Amino acid sequence: MTNREDRSQLLPGVARGAILVCAAVLLMLAAVGPANSETEDTAFLVAKGRVTYRVYCINCHGAKAKGDGTLAELLTVEPTDLTVLKQDNKGIFPADRVMKSVDGREQVRGHGMKEMPVWGDVFQKTGMEPPGQDESAVERAQLKIRELVLYLDSVQVE
Repeated sequence: MTNREDRSQLLPGVARGAILVCAAVLLMLAAVGPANSETEDTAFLVAKGRVTYRVYCINCHGAKAKGDGTLAELLTVEPTDLTVLKQDNKGIFPADRVMKSVDGREQVRGHGMKEMPVWGDVFQKTGMEPPGQDESAVERAQLKIRELVLYLDSVQVE
C-alpha cells in the first residue's frame, strides 16, 4: 500500500472519532444544562456599570466605593460610602433612591442642584446620536444609570 492509500483508509476512522468526540461534548453540555442567560445578562450589566463607576464616580467615592476618592478631601461635602447603602436601609438595597440620586430626581448636595442634575444630563450627552434623537439619548442614559445601580448593588457589604 502506498502512503496515499494509507491516508484514505485512515480518514473514515478519524472522521468517526471526530463525530464521537463531538457527540460526547454535546451530551456533556446537555447534562450540564443551559446557561442561565439572566445571570449572564446581569453580570454583563454589572460589568458595564463598573466601567461607568470608574469613569464618573471613582474620583469622589473611591476605587472601592467607600467615599475615599482622590478628590474626597477637597470637597466640602463628604462623599457617601456607597458600600453600606443596603446596610443603612434595613438590608434592602435602595435601587430607586440611588437611581434618583444619580439622574437628578433626588437632590444630593455633592451632585449639584436638582434643577441641574449632573449625571443624568451627562449620560444623555455621551452618545454620538444626531440631533433630534432625544428619546434614544434618554433611553441610553437610563440604561447607563441602571447598569451603575446594579454595580453599586453588587458592592454592598453584608
